[in-house]
Amino acid sequence: MKWNSRAARLYIASRIGGPIERGERLRSVMAAAGIHTPLRKLTGYAIQPYMSSFVRDLVDLDPSTLSQAIPDKGRAQRHWLASLRDWRARMKIRNRSPKLHFQWIARHAHRCERGQAGDFADFVGFHPSLDVSRWSFEHMANEVQLWHDRLAADRSVAGLGVGIRPDTVIDLSDWPDHAEVGGFEFFKLSTPSMLMEEGRRMRHCVATYIPMVMNGKCHIYSIRADLRRMATVEIIGSRVVQIKAFGNKIPSTAVRDAADKFALMHKPRVA
Repeated sequence: MKWNSRAARLYIASRIGGPIERGERLRSVMAAAGIHTPLRKLTGYAIQPYMSSFVRDLVDLDPSTLSQAIPDKGRAQRHWLASLRDWRARMKIRNRSPKLHFQWIARHAHRCERGQAGDFADFVGFHPSLDVSRWSFEHMANEVQLWHDRLAADRSVAGLGVGIRPDTVIDLSDWPDHAEVGGFEFFKLSTPSMLMEEGRRMRHCVATYIPMVMNGKCHIYSIRADLRRMATVEIIGSRVVQIKAFGNKIPSTAVRDAADKFALMHKPRVA
């Protein structure tokens, strides 16, 4: 019997969903259906009859993965199962096998916020050759956010108008292309490609600010020390409005102080 067939789904539902609805003990039902020990940790509160159609995928998971992945509490188990269901649904939409990296999502589904497992599945579906088996949850979340930022940046560039290319200078102000303040170097990010590269290297969404730079609403600088990227700063007028280190973290006090000093040095003079 093919497990993705309608007959198989009805079989699983009858073996698991039906008895549960009749009030039989979940562990007894699962044992009778031949489901291995780790899955018997699931409570009746967590597993609902409509979820029974993907029990076979859970059976295919490595038992040690399951024993570590399934949360202890019923409410957390329901959240875990819902995240796995979201992963499966999104994979099918992308015409990918729901089992692609299913071991990975099983280990991390309990940490997913609402809708996040679906976002992860979108990313994996678009990059099926990536080996994410050793990725941490944080690594996946960062990569997915960076991917979304790249897509947003591409849309921003596409919407800028005829004649705007990645290497077109969009910051035409008299602010310096390069400056040194407090032991740090400031490099003006004046083209779409420079902004996108900064976003890729620093893992944040600075590329989405391309329209603001083009419209003269702000200046974006990359702050570096010995050619290492320390932070990205957004300046409006003579004030630092945002400054982010790698992965949107807060940079050191020294970097922040240098950025404030740099912004004030280029304060417009009042006639």
